[in-house]
Amino acid sequence: MPFCAKTIQDDSLYRCAKFCFEIARPVLEFLPKTRESQAILANLLSERIAKSEESFSIDANFLVDRIGCTDANLIGQWKGAPTDLAWLMVHEQLSNYFCQFVIDNWNAEVFLIHHVPRSGGTSVCEVVRKQSFFVAYPQTNFRIMVQSSGLLGFGLQLVEFEELAHPDRIYVGGHFNLPEMLAKLGRGNVQCRGISLSRSPVASMSSAIRYVWIMVEQSDLNWTRTYPSLDPMQLSAVRDATTLSEDPASLTAMRDIVGTITRAPEFQENFGDLLSKYYYNQDVGDVFALQRLFADHPDLAPCVDAVRDEDLICWQLRINGPMPRLSNALFPHRYLERAFGSDEAFHAAIASAALRSSEIYGALCVMRALSARG
Repeated sequence: MPFCAKTIQDDSLYRCAKFCFEIARPVLEFLPKTRESQAILANLLSERIAKSEESFSIDANFLVDRIGCTDANLIGQWKGAPTDLAWLMVHEQLSNYFCQFVIDNWNAEVFLIHHVPRSGGTSVCEVVRKQSFFVAYPQTNFRIMVQSSGLLGFGLQLVEFEELAHPDRIYVGGHFNLPEMLAKLGRGNVQCRGISLSRSPVASMSSAIRYVWIMVEQSDLNWTRTYPSLDPMQLSAVRDATTLSEDPASLTAMRDIVGTITRAPEFQENFGDLLSKYYYNQDVGDVFALQRLFADHPDLAPCVDAVRDEDLICWQLRINGPMPRLSNALFPHRYLERAFGSDEAFHAAIASAALRSSEIYGALCVMRALSARG
């Protein structure tokens, strides 16, 4: 399905992105993904745009009203000059706009892959990509942009969408607030189908604890900085001892380490009471409002177990299975059960961190069961 520009400025943005990608292609793989490299690339693009005979008509109103740009430095001094265009091309807010750009300028069917962390949604997105469909992820800051799409986020996504995927569909995947995403799409009268994938709060918390444990044990810098009191070698020794015996000292040490992990502000920010972060906002604040949200979007299916709901996931997303199983890189949950005495005891220990999530998950399970009966 070919590109069909909605406006002259859409056409200019499309041509400018393609032009800049061809300029940047030889150097992208050599530039580190830093702010310094962003400036180097912007200078290169500015010089080449200035020397070219290309004309790109993009005004400040387009940046604000369509792209949603809030960067005062870019908007306030915007003249559409080569330097302005170059900095726009490397801007994270333009990269974040790509999904809406596709919706506006291709007659593409929109699918949602909404998923909370540690639920298996990343594996679902990989299956979609392997079947040559494009998955757009929210890119709300520079770090996320360069991780997902590199320094030229919008341009790279454009090339991948046109050359590597079926442009009759676009999938919107990732960890995002569901009511806010649906409201954003609704403002453009966009109809979509898809899934909202969650997981038991206890299972999610267990997976998150074991994930962080392994990351610290492997001396991952992002997590060792968060937990300077935890020694990677000690974590390895405690985990090995717990797997080999039920030595009370080892079990106590595992419980203490779990407590250290879960009390950290970074852990709470990323994994604490997960479901409320992804299902509630100022308009949806209880399970009754959540039920109305799904009732208003009948083509969006709640999925509460990636393995058990595999057929539903494939049907909703119009893809072929099978789905890959959840990662086996983590040590089994039964080690935590052993350390706490039972699964019920572990549940009780982390229950205070997942009160609203448990309520939300219960409502999602009910909706899933009712949809299955229907």
